[in-house]
Amino acid sequence: MAGLAGENRKAVVIEHEFETRAVLSRLLKHVGFVVQEASTGEEGVDLATRSNPEVIVVGYGLRDIDGHETLRRISARVNALLLAVLETNDEFEVVHAYDSGADGVVAKPIKEREFRARVDSFVRRQDNINNLLALRERRADQILRHRNLSLNVVTWQVMIDDVSVELTATEFSLLRALLVYPGHVRSKKELARILSDEDELEAVDLYVSPAAVRSIEVHIANLRRKLGDSAREELWIETVRGVGYRMIGPHETK
Repeated sequence: MAGLAGENRKAVVIEHEFETRAVLSRLLKHVGFVVQEASTGEEGVDLATRSNPEVIVVGYGLRDIDGHETLRRISARVNALLLAVLETNDEFEVVHAYDSGADGVVAKPIKEREFRARVDSFVRRQDNINNLLALRERRADQILRHRNLSLNVVTWQVMIDDVSVELTATEFSLLRALLVYPGHVRSKKELARILSDEDELEAVDLYVSPAAVRSIEVHIANLRRKLGDSAREELWIETVRGVGYRMIGPHETK
């Protein structure tokens, strides 16, 4: 993911309704983004791939390819925060959006303060990560390793043996949180707080919404699939029932 410092922040808004597109663009500009717009899915996928933005907002009323397919194509090509703008807050649609690669969802009509707070939180979290990475560049622990899996906190590259694994920003953050303490259980609420701009070293198991917990379950499921886990064989991430998740240790592969 490109750096978020200075005036180089870029965003892409993909939305068919002119009024909604204008609102989303205005809100992003208010927090320092240079915004490009597209009114169709095909145009949006091409624009996002070429411009490599930090934030991409995808509306679900697109006239050519639908929002799910647009998200799926973008998440496979671009490492960015993906926000889905849904026509409804129906639970099925919300879960489907996460399954398609969304990092967060908002429903129409847009709640401006909530949307801006969500983007602000992402910017702060990424700035904190970038500051942490800058400090770590002088140290030898730039790469977290677990068995034959490695995660480079500077280049955002994940490898299993010599094969690169493409992850979204959220999946990368979750894997990193699990790798910091391999073998230790991290609760769903703790992981949700880490993704919500909390210092992971101080994250505590306070209340988070059921939707946030559900989003962690969906992101972990997507992460597992990309790492090669399956329902019949957990190679990397183990579910600890009623608690959360942990990395499977070197002698615990099932």
